[in-house]
Amino acid sequence: MMATKTYPVLVLCGRDPKRRKLLRVHDPEGKYPSKSLLPMLGKRVIDWQLEALQASSYVGKIYLLGLTQSDYPIKEPIQHIPIDTTSTIMEKISAGSKVISKNYPDLKHIIISTGDTPAITTKSIDLFFRELIQHSDADVLLTGVPEDITLEVFPDHGRVVGRFKDQDIYLGEMFALRYDILPVLEEEIDQLATRRRQINRRANTSKFGPILRYLARKPGLWLMIIKYLQGTLTLDELESTLSKTYKLNIKTAIIPDPGFGMDLDLPEDYQKLSDYIKQTKLSSISEFNY
Repeated sequence: MMATKTYPVLVLCGRDPKRRKLLRVHDPEGKYPSKSLLPMLGKRVIDWQLEALQASSYVGKIYLLGLTQSDYPIKEPIQHIPIDTTSTIMEKISAGSKVISKNYPDLKHIIISTGDTPAITTKSIDLFFRELIQHSDADVLLTGVPEDITLEVFPDHGRVVGRFKDQDIYLGEMFALRYDILPVLEEEIDQLATRRRQINRRANTSKFGPILRYLARKPGLWLMIIKYLQGTLTLDELESTLSKTYKLNIKTAIIPDPGFGMDLDLPEDYQKLSDYIKQTKLSSISEFNY
């Protein structure tokens, strides 16, 4: 059954102000301005992701933020949105939202994906949009990937895992925000993105130390943090407490696909994702069934 509605998608690319170790290891000569442009199995990293997005009947136009036409020549229905390549996540989202709100005035949500998730599949992208349609009243729709299925194929995945009473999950690489709450979340997104980068993924895949310290500045979240540290917090309680504190409707969609949350962050991720794509997208069986 074909989707009856298509959505524009923002894909966040670009580069960090300081060149990351991943690029220093896999591109020592500095040929590639962004990790999304690294070659992988005969394509560029971002090509794998864009192909999966374009194959979804829910996806309309795709906008890239953080790459220039000279970095990555493209044509319709993919389009560059001009912005400084080292802009913050929030600066990219804001620039993208202005373009999309002008071109799609009736659209309630802005859909965002990172540009370094080559193992993402059309099947999981479709599931994300079905969840968005089901939770159309959500101000924020986050995605979570169950750790147990990831351990089957990435036993040392290195993602930062939220350990809740009912399940262990880590963040997926697509999410949606309502246009009218972007000004409210501007500081939160920038601060949480900064603190997420402060977590050493190799050394600690279970604790959100920098993030918890930031959230603790709001007294309404103290009980939630205590329950989380005690291992008694459920995912529903997390959503309810965050929604009440921020006066927003926050939901989490569970996407049971390891590739949906495995971005290219650590140097060892390159080989892990290459091997995984060989098993999935390049094999006779295009996707695992979970």
